[in-house]
Formats: sequence, structure tokens, C-alpha cells
Amino acid sequence: MNRKIDHSTKTSTSSVFDYELSKLNNKRFSLFIMAITIQLLSFSFFVLVGKFDTGEDTISSFKGIIALSNTVTMCVYVIIGSVMLRKDLVRFYIGEQRNRLFLFPVDRKNLFIKKTFSVQAIILSSFVTGIIIALFIEIAANRLLHFDSPGIVADVTIGITSAVVSCLLVFMIVIGSEIIAIWKQSEIATVVSAVVLMLLFSNISAIGLMNFSFLTLVTVIVLSTLTLFIFDKFANSIETMEST
Repeated sequence: MNRKIDHSTKTSTSSVFDYELSKLNNKRFSLFIMAITIQLLSFSFFVLVGKFDTGEDTISSFKGIIALSNTVTMCVYVIIGSVMLRKDLVRFYIGEQRNRLFLFPVDRKNLFIKKTFSVQAIILSSFVTGIIIALFIEIAANRLLHFDSPGIVADVTIGITSAVVSCLLVFMIVIGSEIIAIWKQSEIATVVSAVVLMLLFSNISAIGLMNFSFLTLVTVIVLSTLTLFIFDKFANSIETMEST
């Protein structure tokens, strides 16, 4: 009997994730196109600036241009992610909506986690796919533009490192804005806190990737792990949260 209950619970939580994912799947392709477009546009902008402003060392190297263009794309995606999260998750945990949600006979923590990671799955998969494809276009372009670069292997390493850092920052900031918004019981706090965190981490990302790529990667991995720990603790509090 207990095995049947456990199997039913696993199936239920799995179906919740699949259902939440299916609601957002129609946004995946447009987000993917947006990632490539923003990445290539920002890359082109910094390439032009680098060509005309020869006195600026930061944007005279492929590493600097990739770091800056990835940071721009990351900032746009933070805003997109926070808006999506506000619409598809945060509003259900505020005020009367929360009261109605808590009436459903489901595990609150599991539901919260599944809803959160379904949104994250759409955002991050589109983001990573878009900037990785854009990276190979940028590497090919750099063969013609001849920016300061150690070689193709180094370019790929720099690009993938920058993509991983940007992806983890999107994850951290969007999760952070979600927690703050539900804690403060304010939908608008989702976007406001995302913008504040974005301004803080975008500078660290750009400067770090241009000067200390490996250290920046390790630091962001540690911060992402800490973010997951905080998120799990917050999810536990959802389980015991009282209706208003």
C-alpha cells in the first residue's frame, strides 16, 4: 500500500513539472531567437566600438568583447525571467491567490519547487543554447576581424566560461528576486529586486570575466550553491506558511 502511495506521489510531482513546462513551452523558441539576436547585436556594437576606439584595451580583445556582450544578454534575460516568474509563479503566492492555492491537497514545497524550476528550465535552456550558437558565429567573425586572441581553443574556452557564468547569474538573480517578492508579498518587488541584483552582479561579471575568468567562475558556482541552499530553506517555509 505504501509503495502505491509513494509511486502516486512521484507521478503527481512529475506530472506537475511536465504540466508547468507545457504551459511555457510556446515561449522557448522566441526566447532562443531573442538570446541569439541580443548576443550578436551587443557583440557587433562592442566590435564597432573596439575598432574605432583603439585606445581602450578592454574592447580591443576578443575576451573583453565576449565578456561585455554576454553581460548585456544576461541583463536582458534577468528582466525577462523576473517578469515571467512574476506572472507564472509569484502572483500565486501573494494575498488571496495564495489562500486559494493553499486549499489544494498537494505538497506545497514540491509544487513550489516544480513551478520555479519549470520557469527556470525554459529561461536557461533558451539562454544557453542561444549564446553558445552565437559564440561560434562570433569566433568565426573574429577570424576575419583579427581582435587580440590567443587562438580558437582559447576563444572557445573563454566563450563557454563566460556563458556558464552568465547562465548561473541569471539563475541566482531570478531565484533571489522570487524569494524577496514572496517574502515581501509584493509582485512588483520581483522586477525591482531583479534590477537591483542585476546592477550589482553585472559589474562583477563583466570586470571578473575580463580579468579573472577562472576565479569568477568558481565564485559564481559557490554563490549558486548557496542560492540553492537558501531556496531550499525558503521552500520549507512555504510548507508551513499560513494563509492570510
